[in-house]
Amino acid sequence: MAEGPQVKLTTERLEGYLTGRMVADCKTTRPKLADFTEAARGRTVERVWCKGKHIFIAFDGGLFLQNHLLMRGSWRKLSGRLLLLPEEMWLALETNNATVCNHRGQMLRALDAEAVAEQLDSLGPDVMSSTCSAPDIAAVLAGSDLPIGVALLEQSLLCGIGNVAKSEALFLAGVHPEMRSRDLRESQLAMLSGAILHVLWGSYHAGGRWTHRVYRRQGQQCPMCGNRLLMIRQGQAQRSTYFCGVCQPI
Repeated sequence: MAEGPQVKLTTERLEGYLTGRMVADCKTTRPKLADFTEAARGRTVERVWCKGKHIFIAFDGGLFLQNHLLMRGSWRKLSGRLLLLPEEMWLALETNNATVCNHRGQMLRALDAEAVAEQLDSLGPDVMSSTCSAPDIAAVLAGSDLPIGVALLEQSLLCGIGNVAKSEALFLAGVHPEMRSRDLRESQLAMLSGAILHVLWGSYHAGGRWTHRVYRRQGQQCPMCGNRLLMIRQGQAQRSTYFCGVCQPI
Protein backbone atom coordinates (compact mmCIF):
# COMPACT_ATOMS: atom_id res chain seq x y z
CA MET A 1 0.00 0.00 0.00
CA ALA A 2 1.61 3.25 -1.13
CA GLU A 3 1.71 5.97 1.51
CA GLY A 4 4.29 8.70 2.00
CA PRO A 5 7.30 6.42 2.68
CA GLN A 6 6.69 4.12 -0.28
CA VAL A 7 6.06 7.04 -2.62
CA LYS A 8 9.24 8.81 -1.47
CA LEU A 9 11.32 5.65 -2.00
CA THR A 10 9.79 5.11 -5.44
CA THR A 11 10.47 8.73 -6.38
CA GLU A 12 14.10 8.43 -5.35
CA ARG A 13 14.51 5.37 -7.55
CA LEU A 14 12.85 7.14 -10.48
CA GLU A 15 15.19 10.10 -10.01
CA GLY A 16 18.14 7.79 -10.50
CA TYR A 17 16.55 6.03 -13.47
CA LEU A 18 15.30 9.06 -15.39
CA THR A 19 16.71 12.46 -14.43
CA GLY A 20 18.88 13.89 -17.20
CA ARG A 21 18.04 11.10 -19.63
CA MET A 22 16.29 11.44 -22.98
CA VAL A 23 13.18 9.36 -23.68
CA ALA A 24 14.12 7.45 -26.84
CA ASP A 25 10.67 5.89 -27.05
CA CYS A 26 7.47 5.84 -25.04
CA LYS A 27 4.73 3.19 -25.17
CA THR A 28 1.43 2.65 -23.39
CA THR A 29 -1.44 0.18 -23.16
CA ARG A 30 -3.85 2.92 -22.02
CA PRO A 31 -5.67 4.79 -24.81
CA LYS A 32 -5.90 7.94 -22.69
CA LEU A 33 -2.09 8.18 -22.65
CA ALA A 34 -1.60 7.88 -26.42
CA ASP A 35 -1.14 11.63 -26.89
CA PHE A 36 1.33 11.75 -23.99
CA THR A 37 3.51 9.02 -25.49
CA GLU A 38 3.77 10.99 -28.72
CA ALA A 39 4.66 14.16 -26.84
CA ALA A 40 7.24 12.49 -24.56
CA ARG A 41 9.38 10.94 -27.31
CA GLY A 42 12.68 12.77 -27.72
CA ARG A 43 12.27 14.84 -24.56
CA THR A 44 14.69 14.87 -21.64
CA VAL A 45 13.55 14.26 -18.07
CA GLU A 46 14.49 17.35 -16.08
CA ARG A 47 13.20 16.46 -12.64
CA VAL A 48 11.32 13.83 -10.62
CA TRP A 49 9.74 14.76 -7.30
CA CYS A 50 6.79 13.93 -5.07
CA LYS A 51 4.39 15.58 -2.68
CA GLY A 52 2.41 13.33 -0.38
CA LYS A 53 1.23 10.38 -2.44
CA HIS A 54 1.70 12.09 -5.83
CA ILE A 55 4.74 11.63 -8.08
CA PHE A 56 5.59 14.22 -10.74
CA ILE A 57 7.96 13.78 -13.69
CA ALA A 58 9.00 16.96 -15.53
CA PHE A 59 10.16 16.80 -19.16
CA ASP A 60 11.75 19.62 -21.11
CA GLY A 61 9.35 21.85 -22.99
CA GLY A 62 6.82 22.10 -20.15
CA LEU A 63 5.42 18.55 -20.25
CA PHE A 64 4.63 16.82 -16.93
CA LEU A 65 3.41 13.39 -15.90
CA GLN A 66 1.51 12.93 -12.65
CA ASN A 67 1.24 9.51 -11.00
CA HIS A 68 -0.71 8.31 -7.97
CA LEU A 69 0.07 4.67 -7.16
CA LEU A 70 -3.11 4.08 -5.09
CA MET A 71 -3.24 0.45 -3.95
CA ARG A 72 -1.40 -1.58 -6.60
CA GLY A 73 0.68 0.73 -8.75
CA SER A 74 4.48 0.34 -9.01
CA TRP A 75 7.50 1.29 -11.14
CA ARG A 76 10.25 -1.05 -12.36
CA LYS A 77 13.42 -0.77 -14.39
CA LEU A 78 14.11 -3.44 -17.03
CA SER A 79 17.22 -3.98 -19.13
CA GLY A 80 16.85 -3.36 -22.86
CA ARG A 81 13.70 -2.40 -24.74
CA LEU A 82 10.31 -4.04 -25.17
CA LEU A 83 8.62 -4.68 -28.49
CA LEU A 84 5.19 -5.19 -26.91
CA LEU A 85 3.84 -4.24 -23.51
CA PRO A 86 1.85 -6.69 -21.37
CA GLU A 87 -1.60 -5.37 -20.41
CA GLU A 88 -0.60 -4.75 -16.78
CA MET A 89 2.21 -2.44 -17.93
CA TRP A 90 0.49 0.91 -18.36
CA LEU A 91 3.46 2.98 -19.50
CA ALA A 92 7.07 2.38 -20.61
CA LEU A 93 9.75 5.07 -20.90
CA GLU A 94 12.75 3.82 -22.88
CA THR A 95 16.12 5.47 -22.22
CA ASN A 96 19.26 4.16 -23.90
CA ASN A 97 19.38 0.43 -23.03
CA ALA A 98 16.81 0.45 -20.21
CA THR A 99 13.04 0.64 -19.92
CA VAL A 100 11.34 2.27 -16.93
CA CYS A 101 7.86 0.77 -16.62
CA ASN A 102 4.74 1.69 -14.72
CA HIS A 103 2.61 -1.26 -13.66
CA ARG A 104 -1.10 -0.71 -12.98
CA GLY A 105 -0.83 3.07 -12.65
CA GLN A 106 -3.14 3.47 -11.00
CA MET A 107 -3.55 7.11 -11.93
CA LEU A 108 -1.42 8.57 -14.72
CA ARG A 109 -2.11 11.85 -16.47
CA ALA A 110 -0.25 14.43 -18.53
CA LEU A 111 -0.25 18.00 -17.20
CA ASP A 112 1.08 21.42 -18.05
CA ALA A 113 2.84 23.70 -15.57
CA GLU A 114 -0.37 25.47 -14.53
CA ALA A 115 -2.15 22.19 -13.75
CA VAL A 116 0.85 20.97 -11.74
CA ALA A 117 0.80 24.17 -9.67
CA GLU A 118 -2.93 23.75 -9.01
CA GLN A 119 -2.42 20.14 -7.92
CA LEU A 120 0.42 21.06 -5.56
CA ASP A 121 -1.58 23.95 -4.08
CA SER A 122 -4.50 21.60 -3.34
CA LEU A 123 -2.32 19.49 -1.04
CA GLY A 124 -1.45 20.31 2.55
CA PRO A 125 2.06 20.11 4.02
CA ASP A 126 3.94 16.94 3.07
CA VAL A 127 4.60 14.98 6.26
CA MET A 128 7.61 13.32 4.57
CA SER A 129 9.23 16.65 3.75
CA SER A 130 12.44 17.47 5.59
CA THR A 131 10.90 20.83 6.48
CA CYS A 132 7.74 19.38 8.10
CA SER A 133 8.08 19.21 11.89
CA ALA A 134 5.92 17.83 14.69
CA PRO A 135 4.78 21.36 15.70
CA ASP A 136 3.77 22.00 12.07
CA ILE A 137 1.60 18.87 12.08
CA ALA A 138 0.08 19.73 15.45
CA ALA A 139 -0.82 23.24 14.28
CA VAL A 140 -2.67 21.90 11.24
CA LEU A 141 -4.60 19.30 13.24
CA ALA A 142 -5.54 21.80 15.95
CA GLY A 143 -7.49 23.78 13.36
CA SER A 144 -9.61 20.93 12.02
CA ASP A 145 -13.18 20.17 13.06
CA LEU A 146 -13.04 16.62 11.64
CA PRO A 147 -12.73 13.43 13.68
CA ILE A 148 -9.00 12.83 13.96
CA GLY A 149 -9.24 9.50 12.09
CA VAL A 150 -10.75 11.40 9.14
CA ALA A 151 -8.54 14.49 9.42
CA LEU A 152 -5.35 12.44 9.09
CA LEU A 153 -6.48 11.17 5.67
CA GLU A 154 -7.57 14.59 4.40
CA GLN A 155 -4.78 15.33 1.94
CA SER A 156 -5.66 19.02 1.77
CA LEU A 157 -4.72 19.25 5.47
CA LEU A 158 -1.67 16.97 5.56
CA CYS A 159 -0.51 14.83 2.66
CA GLY A 160 1.23 11.47 2.70
CA ILE A 161 -0.70 9.71 5.48
CA GLY A 162 -2.79 6.66 4.61
CA ASN A 163 -4.73 3.99 6.47
CA VAL A 164 -1.71 2.16 7.86
CA ALA A 165 0.13 5.20 9.24
CA LYS A 166 -3.12 6.68 10.55
CA SER A 167 -4.06 3.63 12.62
CA GLU A 168 -0.53 2.98 13.87
CA ALA A 169 0.13 6.61 14.87
CA LEU A 170 -3.19 6.98 16.69
CA PHE A 171 -2.44 3.78 18.60
CA LEU A 172 1.06 4.89 19.63
CA ALA A 173 -0.29 8.25 20.76
CA GLY A 174 -3.22 6.69 22.68
CA VAL A 175 -5.76 8.81 20.76
CA HIS A 176 -9.23 7.49 19.91
CA PRO A 177 -9.95 7.89 16.16
CA GLU A 178 -13.39 9.44 16.76
CA MET A 179 -12.16 12.35 18.88
CA ARG A 180 -12.53 15.72 17.19
CA SER A 181 -9.19 16.96 15.99
CA ARG A 182 -9.68 20.43 17.47
CA ASP A 183 -10.65 18.93 20.86
CA LEU A 184 -7.31 17.17 21.37
CA ARG A 185 -5.22 18.57 24.20
CA GLU A 186 -1.88 20.15 23.39
CA SER A 187 -0.11 17.15 24.90
CA GLN A 188 -2.16 14.75 22.77
CA LEU A 189 -1.39 16.72 19.61
CA ALA A 190 2.31 16.65 20.47
CA MET A 191 2.23 12.88 21.08
CA LEU A 192 0.29 12.23 17.88
CA SER A 193 2.49 14.46 15.72
CA GLY A 194 5.59 12.72 17.00
CA ALA A 195 3.98 9.32 16.43
CA ILE A 196 3.11 10.22 12.83
CA LEU A 197 6.72 11.09 12.05
CA HIS A 198 7.98 8.01 13.91
CA VAL A 199 5.70 5.65 11.96
CA LEU A 200 6.30 7.21 8.55
CA TRP A 201 10.06 7.62 8.79
CA GLY A 202 10.34 4.21 10.43
CA SER A 203 8.72 2.67 7.36
CA TYR A 204 10.96 4.71 5.05
CA HIS A 205 14.15 3.53 6.78
CA ALA A 206 12.81 -0.05 6.71
CA GLY A 207 12.61 0.10 2.92
CA GLY A 208 8.86 0.75 2.85
CA ARG A 209 7.87 -2.06 5.22
CA TRP A 210 5.39 -1.44 8.04
CA THR A 211 5.27 -2.60 11.65
CA HIS A 212 1.66 -3.66 12.21
CA ARG A 213 0.69 -3.22 15.85
CA VAL A 214 -3.02 -2.73 15.17
CA TYR A 215 -3.54 -2.41 11.41
CA ARG A 216 -5.63 -5.28 10.02
CA ARG A 217 -5.47 -7.03 13.42
CA GLN A 218 -9.15 -6.67 14.29
CA GLY A 219 -10.15 -9.25 16.91
CA GLN A 220 -6.57 -10.04 17.86
CA GLN A 221 -5.01 -9.08 21.18
CA CYS A 222 -3.70 -5.57 21.73
CA PRO A 223 0.10 -5.71 22.06
CA MET A 224 -0.12 -3.27 24.98
CA CYS A 225 -3.05 -4.41 27.14
CA GLY A 226 -4.20 -7.74 25.69
CA ASN A 227 -7.76 -6.64 24.94
CA ARG A 228 -9.35 -7.29 21.54
CA LEU A 229 -8.54 -4.80 18.83
CA LEU A 230 -11.42 -3.07 17.04
CA MET A 231 -12.13 -1.67 13.59
CA ILE A 232 -14.49 1.13 12.60
CA ARG A 233 -15.20 2.84 9.28
CA GLN A 234 -15.01 6.62 9.10
CA GLY A 235 -15.80 9.47 6.76
CA GLN A 236 -17.72 9.54 3.51
CA ALA A 237 -15.35 6.99 1.98
CA GLN A 238 -15.84 4.65 4.95
CA ARG A 239 -12.11 4.10 5.39
CA SER A 240 -11.12 1.52 8.00
CA THR A 241 -9.40 2.49 11.25
CA TYR A 242 -7.97 -0.11 13.65
CA PHE A 243 -7.53 0.71 17.34
CA CYS A 244 -7.71 -0.46 20.95
CA GLY A 245 -10.69 0.83 22.90
CA VAL A 246 -8.78 0.49 26.18
CA CYS A 247 -5.44 2.05 25.22
CA GLN A 248 -7.20 4.72 23.14
CA PRO A 249 -10.11 5.95 25.30
CA ILE A 250 -12.44 8.58 23.90
